[in-house]
Amino acid sequence: MNEIIDILPKYIEKDIAKFDSENDFMDAFVELLKQTIELIWRIVGFKYCDIDGEPKVINKDEAVLAGNLTRLIKLNTSFLQNICESKLEICYIINRCLAETAVNLKYILIDGEERVKRNYIKNSLITEKELWETILNNVRERGGDILPIEKRMKESIKNSFDNSDFEIEEVNRSSKWKTIKGRAEVVAGEMFYSVYYGISSHSIHGNWQDILINNLQKVENGFKLKLDWQSPRPQIINGPIFLNLGIINQFNDVELKNDPNYVIIQEKCKTLSDYHRILTQYHEKWISK
Repeated sequence: MNEIIDILPKYIEKDIAKFDSENDFMDAFVELLKQTIELIWRIVGFKYCDIDGEPKVINKDEAVLAGNLTRLIKLNTSFLQNICESKLEICYIINRCLAETAVNLKYILIDGEERVKRNYIKNSLITEKELWETILNNVRERGGDILPIEKRMKESIKNSFDNSDFEIEEVNRSSKWKTIKGRAEVVAGEMFYSVYYGISSHSIHGNWQDILINNLQKVENGFKLKLDWQSPRPQIINGPIFLNLGIINQFNDVELKNDPNYVIIQEKCKTLSDYHRILTQYHEKWISK
């Protein structure tokens, strides 16, 4: 419990009011992001690890949440690394993955039923089933000859189904798992998909908007290449901090309500959320000068 108590904002409001550079705000936002990641780590430790900090054996329903929390930690850590290395273009890409993982977690936590976890697993197996059928068709066209790589792929697909407690015949091309837009609307409202998730698609797919903003410079007679990495600004860190705190709060309410750490996590989440709000407000004032 002391590890959570010791997670405290780096600055007080009086200090933030004196910030006079982008670097001051970047330092504060980066430190806050670190603290939200640490808090997720602590929660994972309480719920899914033993007294020595080693992962416990958990059932499949628990694994859906625990696995996604682990993914969220890894994405956050990679996002943080690229922030510190001033590689904004990579931050945009990771941000999209981070957002979808947070949406998935919150959607599963809000729904709370076993079937939503089953639909989540089943939906991911559709691609595996399609690859399985492609391999079978190719083997049939060759008169039954199977290539070594196809044999390995079949074994891998079979393992995925076995580990997920699904038979290959159970999975078809239809799915009750909502689209990302549908899931985002449930957990964050209509604007989230368009503003946060939809726009970040440019960076994932390498659309013209990503090329234009991050990799080209418009000049009078055409364009020049931007060969250097773009430097992140504090605004891009806002999203992951907001998403992390939202997941911590939701997970605490659903999965840790009977845990002795529940109240301290709830209070810590509120403290960091209030600090994030103050930090954002002062940064908005600063960039509006």
